[in-house]
Amino acid sequence: MRLPAALPSRALLSLLFPALLWGQDSEVPLALNLPTVDRLQGWQPAIRFTHRFTQPARGNSKDFYGLDGGNFAGLGLDLGIGAVPGLNAQVYRTSDGKTVVLALQEQLLDGPRFRLAARVERFDETLQRTTYTFGTVGLTGVALQLPAELAAGPLTFSLVPTWLSRTTTRDRALFTAGAGLRWRVVEGQSLLAEYYPRPSRLDRATYEAGFALGYRFQTRGHRFTLLATNVQGSTAHQVLSGDYAGGPRPPGDWALGFNLVRIF
Repeated sequence: MRLPAALPSRALLSLLFPALLWGQDSEVPLALNLPTVDRLQGWQPAIRFTHRFTQPARGNSKDFYGLDGGNFAGLGLDLGIGAVPGLNAQVYRTSDGKTVVLALQEQLLDGPRFRLAARVERFDETLQRTTYTFGTVGLTGVALQLPAELAAGPLTFSLVPTWLSRTTTRDRALFTAGAGLRWRVVEGQSLLAEYYPRPSRLDRATYEAGFALGYRFQTRGHRFTLLATNVQGSTAHQVLSGDYAGGPRPPGDWALGFNLVRIF
């Protein structure tokens, strides 16, 4: 039999030309704003670019649905860590709060229907620490997350329990959870939705719950996602704390944004 002799050749090929062996399960762990359970294989790199318009669309074209207003852009590098199966690293910087995020994510379970990951990230708002009426800027903290996904045919339901060490309005820890839904309409195209509940410690009359809706089109190497959301920001502490920048806007004041990912 020639099978045993072929195995070292395949191992050598995976070291020299890993891109030839990466399959469809190689993916950047990013939905709209929440992390997914996906991972990059081997030492595969990817670049993510995020863009969030700050001006609400308001359902009219006078300001071209918010595109005439300001925006917050972000750029990040994701990298598979081939020495540890399932481990990915990320460095990300967004102009919103001049925030830098360093993260590690490990895929714990990868079953046909249920998947689970563990994620830890440090966020640094590289601004001078200052307190305003809406809260404090220039924060440094940690986010711990356990993204979980349940697949049912073309539908994937997700839950992301999250612990934040610090929020904008209070110097204390917070536990919350974001939820998501992904519907694979056809091959390479999906509809996505996410919900970010208002933490119970926040005033119901002042703070809103958050949401995001999006459409994703993907090719072999690119992922483009157009989204509409009432939250400002793209990091865990910006999206899930409920109080960042005064909290999510009313549902009618949603704004546009997009994510662009390139997997190499």
